[in-house]
Parts: sequence; C-alpha cells; structure tokens
Amino acid sequence: MKRITLLLALFCVSFTFAQVVKINEVDADQTSTDTMEYVELLSSSPSQSLDGYIVVFFNGNGDASYTTVDLTGFTTDGNGFLIIGSDAVPGVDIALGPDNTIQNGADAIAIYQDSAANFPDGTLVTSTNLVDAIVYDTNDDDDTELLDGLGLSVQYNEDANGNKDIESIQRGDGDTFCVGAPTLRAANIDCGAVCSLNVFVVDVTCDAITSGTDTYTTTLNFEGGGTETYTIMTTEGTISGDDPSSQASGEIIISGVNEGVDFDYTVTSTLCNITNTINAPECDPGTDVADIATLRGSVEGNVYTLTGEAILTFQQDFRNQKFIEDATGAILIDDTSGNITTAYDLGDGISGLIGTLSSFNGMMQFVPVSDPGAATSTGNPVTSQEVSISDLLANPENYESEYVNISPAVTIGGNPNPFWEVGTVYSLTNGDGSFNFRTSFFDANYIGQDIPTGAVFIAGIITEREDDGGYYITARDNDDASTTLGIGDNANNAFVLYPNPAQTQIHIASQLSGEKTVAIFDISGKKVIDQTMSTDTLDISQLTSGMYIVKISQNNVASTKKLIVR
Repeated sequence: MKRITLLLALFCVSFTFAQVVKINEVDADQTSTDTMEYVELLSSSPSQSLDGYIVVFFNGNGDASYTTVDLTGFTTDGNGFLIIGSDAVPGVDIALGPDNTIQNGADAIAIYQDSAANFPDGTLVTSTNLVDAIVYDTNDDDDTELLDGLGLSVQYNEDANGNKDIESIQRGDGDTFCVGAPTLRAANIDCGAVCSLNVFVVDVTCDAITSGTDTYTTTLNFEGGGTETYTIMTTEGTISGDDPSSQASGEIIISGVNEGVDFDYTVTSTLCNITNTINAPECDPGTDVADIATLRGSVEGNVYTLTGEAILTFQQDFRNQKFIEDATGAILIDDTSGNITTAYDLGDGISGLIGTLSSFNGMMQFVPVSDPGAATSTGNPVTSQEVSISDLLANPENYESEYVNISPAVTIGGNPNPFWEVGTVYSLTNGDGSFNFRTSFFDANYIGQDIPTGAVFIAGIITEREDDGGYYITARDNDDASTTLGIGDNANNAFVLYPNPAQTQIHIASQLSGEKTVAIFDISGKKVIDQTMSTDTLDISQLTSGMYIVKISQNNVASTKKLIVR
C-alpha cells in the first residue's frame, strides 16, 4: 500500500511540474497614450491555478523591476489564457492602470515561481526561480544586462515590421517570438510566414536651421532583406540609398521634405506591408535666450537658442545626456535622437545650443534639434557649489541639474548591503536634516564598491523624479567618489580581475604577496562563494548568469569589484 501511495505521489508531483505557464504575447506600444498594453500568459492546461507564480516587469534603465504582479488566487481561462494589462484591454484579468503601464523597451517581462515579497520595486534582474522571460524593445540597442541576467540571447523588437503601434510580439514554435497583428485570447500568428524585413527610423534631421523654410532628411535602417522583392514608396521627398530587395541590410534615405510637413512611407512585398508616419521637425532657431536662468523660465514646447556659453559638468551614454551650467543656473540636455554629434570633454564651453524646452517627471530638460559644433572654450574648471541640506530642502528647484557638494559632512543609510547598488536610494543625514542620494547614473564606476561608514562629504548632480520621491543628489563618477565618498584608489588598483565578463573561471592578479580571501555575493546580497586563494585562478562554474560583487582581501588591503557571469 505504501508503494502505491508513493507512486501516486510521484505521479502527482510530475503532473504538477508539467503545469507550465509561459509568456504568449506582449503588446507594449500603441498609438499615443498606450491605453491597450497587455501581456498574455498561456498555461499548458486550461483553467490552471497560478498559485505561487509572479510576473515581474523590468526596466532596462537600470535593469531593475518596476512592477510585480502576484498571480496567487488567479486561474487561466478555459483556453489557458490570462491577461495582465491596461484597464481598457477587453476582458483583462489583472488591470494595471489606465495607460502607459508597461514600459516600451528595451525592457523585460519575467515569470517566477516565487513570492512577490522577494521582488519589491527596484529588484535587479535575476534568473533564480525563473520560469519564462522575454526581453523586448522598440528599436533600442540590445540590453545585455537584461539578456544575461535572464539567461537569454535574443531581444525582440516590437517595431520589426515598422508597425509598433498596431502589432504585438507573439510566441511562435518553441521559445522564439515574431511580430504581427495582435491575437488577444486567440491563436498566435504563424511566425514561419511573416515578414522578415525590419525597417526602423534612426535619424530625422534638419538640413539647415534658419528663419526661412528649410528641408529635412529621414534615415531608415533595414535588416532581413534580400529574400523578397520590395517596393518602397513615400508621400513626400526623394528616396535613395540601399535596396532591401538585393541587400540583407542597409540604409534608406528620404530627403527634400519641407519642415513642418509630415509624410508616410511604405515598404511592401508578398509578406510585408510596412507603413509608418514621420513627424516633421521644426527647423527653426526659435527665440534667443542669453542664459540658462532665462531658458528655464521660458515656455515649454517652444524652440530656443541659448546664445550664451554654458559649461559641460557631466555626460553619460544613457540617452546621450549632458548637464550644462552657467553663472545663472543649470539644465539637463536630453538627446535621445543623438542630434549632438560633436564630442565634448568636461569643462568644455558650448554656445549656440538650439532645442526645445520640455520637462519629464518634473525635471526641466532641453532637447537639442541640431549639433552646436566645436567647443567655444576648453579646460574650464568644473567646481561644485557648496550647499547645506537645509538649502536643498527649502529650495530644491534652485539647484536642479547643478553640480553641488553638501556641507557639513553626512552619514549614509537606507540600504542593508555594504556596497553601492544601481537604482537605489540612500539617506544622507547631518544636523540640518536628511536628503536622498540615488544611484541614477548606472555606469558610474563606484557602483559595487563599499559604502563608506562614518561622516563623509558628498558631491554630485541634483536631479528630480516627481513621481518617485522628489529631488536627489547623485555622484557623477569615482573622481568625485574617491574623495567625497571615501573610496580609496590604492586598494582598488591593488587587484586586477579578468576576464570580465567570465564563464567558468576568473583570474585575480595582485601586486601583493600571500593568500587572498575572496567572497562573491549575488545581487540579493547572498554570499555564494567564500574561498581562500593561494593561486590566481578561481572556479566560478557553479554560478548562474548575472551580475555579482567580488570582495577581495589580502594583507589588510581590501577591494570590491563587479563581475558579470555569462
């Protein structure tokens, strides 16, 4: 009888494990305010309980979670579907809000067999307890951190057919996805018979910026050509460039369109019907403003020329962002289109910037429409302005985008882990009160290093996130951090870790002698390796793909480094 009971139990366990739920379809981008976003789950059996499963949405800006949905208490329908999405999605099972609820990419969605309590907002991507995942975008570069963290190799573009607003990403045979007309609660399209051509906009640039009527040029890139005969048509301008009928990839150029005139282009073949609208830029120098304070006080949505010189205080690859400052104030340049092509160094003076004044999440930004050209001066000192926490709390808007240092010294709290983590908020406290530090510059080279203890001085850029706590200060890089944050360069340079990224082993070379103690932590702070090394080689084959923190100690010298495992 015991044997029968055991066999029955094993059968039940096997049956339970077979109840797999997968991501079947994702529609993250629609026209305008995105009121019909959804992710469709599909279970291997109809009416399946989803107790114990969660769905986690990851933002590629920082590779951390922004929403977690607990599926406990929910069941798929009679066809195995469950829909998570915006309020207006027909028959939505779990509603997330009215619009813009799912990020457009590069982002990720993952199913875990785990507790929602283990995935608060800001949790870094992980493959632990992962059931299924997809990394997707709308014409964005591959997010290698998301792909590596989830153990994936392909990032899917919802705009693969040039129809991101009217098409979705759908699972085909096996674990591959393709793009086509949405199939909410219905069988997906046949991925084997879809358009293989991917056409995407890479640039819309004014040919000149004058007070008269100027023209603009649109540059399209394509991939997946050479398999059919394609016809390219446009309602305005002249088409030139490469031919997708004979080339696998290349560039299509549409030129000679007057500013202010929108146009449509189409690419058709037996399997393809790609259409898209190009919104015309205004090639207008706009109103002259002499300084940043005047610019910040102007009307959002209008074009302005900043005639005075501003000094570059910080720049990063993310959205080609730059922070500039003059004697009157500072502002963020948000250049997601890459219109500024001139390479600048910190301390360079820039004059004649032309752009549109706008704001995002409460933070004022200047969106350039052209390249201002060579620096008008170089080697200017970049010096932080000394402020108190009382000053920042009383008038934070006065310091937005400025490079400042907080005095007197502060103590740092707010996170149990001993090292700096991306996308994390820390409290800075002294006798004047408390102000928040946020690790918003994800490529900063102090990430992964030890957080100093005791009283320290902090410098950085003041930023605003209106919907997420207000104002923050963020150190720019380790040149700030090595003194103001108490991180020593000598200890950091005593060890060299390679290769990085790594797969099965790493080498840790040292300028010192004697045994090294190495501790490796995963992104949750759990110690996964603790070993004393008498050689330079360490076996890491037991580690799964993702980011880790390596702490090395030798002869009373310690250092902390980031490690990516593929």
